[in-house]
Amino acid sequence: MQEISVSREESGQRLDKYLRRRLPLATSSFIYKMLRKKNITLQGRKADGSEKVETGDIIRLFLSDETIEKFSRQRDDEGTRREADEGLEAYRKLQPLLGRSPVIYEDDNILAVRKPSGVLSQKAKASDLSMNEWLRGYLASKNRVSEEETEGKAVFRPSVCNRLDRNTGGILLCAKTLPGSRALSAVIRDRMIRKTYTMVVHGQIREPGIIENELIKDRELNRVQVADPVQNSVPADGNTENRKHSRRAVTVYRPVQIGKKVTIVEADLITGRSHQLRVHMASIGHPIVSDPKYGDQALDRALLNRLEKVQKDRVLTEVREKGTGRKSRMIHREQLLWCSQVSFPGSFSGLSDEGEMSEVLACLAGRGFECPHPGWWMDLLRV
Repeated sequence: MQEISVSREESGQRLDKYLRRRLPLATSSFIYKMLRKKNITLQGRKADGSEKVETGDIIRLFLSDETIEKFSRQRDDEGTRREADEGLEAYRKLQPLLGRSPVIYEDDNILAVRKPSGVLSQKAKASDLSMNEWLRGYLASKNRVSEEETEGKAVFRPSVCNRLDRNTGGILLCAKTLPGSRALSAVIRDRMIRKTYTMVVHGQIREPGIIENELIKDRELNRVQVADPVQNSVPADGNTENRKHSRRAVTVYRPVQIGKKVTIVEADLITGRSHQLRVHMASIGHPIVSDPKYGDQALDRALLNRLEKVQKDRVLTEVREKGTGRKSRMIHREQLLWCSQVSFPGSFSGLSDEGEMSEVLACLAGRGFECPHPGWWMDLLRV
């Protein structure tokens, strides 16, 4: 038999999720069977797994030491050490890409950081380095790993909460603690956070607008398309199997600066569907510059090649006339889409566990954060 006392970092989560963290190699059916047979109890009573665990709660595992060891992942084993080393390695490798001051905001539970385009939010495969690993390395480098995380307890692993595509940069929200993760997940789920994106699109947009339609995602191809309203939400390829999976998507956009060939546009996501902005802007004839999946590659090449030529000509002219020339701004050929603003509401009323979450989110009430897009985007207006 093993007796576990729930720590502050572990409190607030469902018992079944807590047990899956504690016994990561056990199947869900095994855990629920042990709960039904009272081989696992909460506060000395039978539990079904839906209960919320609180600080100081006692969980008893009436299982043999061999069974517990079989289903447990020890924090001091080789895998854990490898994970810690991976975080520090990712921090060292990614830090130069993030710049000297990538942290936009930080408190005891939550961190907002500037993610550059070209970097994953979360791993796609084991060999990847992502912002998740950078976050853990950053916290380790600042000595912000609690003693409980080194004593074999099933604690929360700091992680990214709002994913951005690899080629989308801007503000990334991260949870340092389990209460922070639960609070951020709740406000994101209930759409209480306003996220504003900035992008460069082909063509001139002179008036603000709203795009509202149904989007269908092909998970095998990881591609999204607009449902055809004429065919009662059947996509243009006639695949009726996906019709029931279509989801309403709404984007509000407004032009910020208009150039000869492109427009810098701001957009608010009323809904947060996969690839929403990329599909929506392409659907109205203004694809995002350098979007590899929904963009216009011929227009992209022509535009960026012209920009490189203009920059080289400018440097040569300055060298001839002044004896010196400014260095050309670096051009990245990832999609020009950036999460530039994140705003929190003045009140978090209506959330489940409102008291606890409001305490965690108190420092963020009514606050907003900005992260300017790369400066070289402005050069595109003059091409």
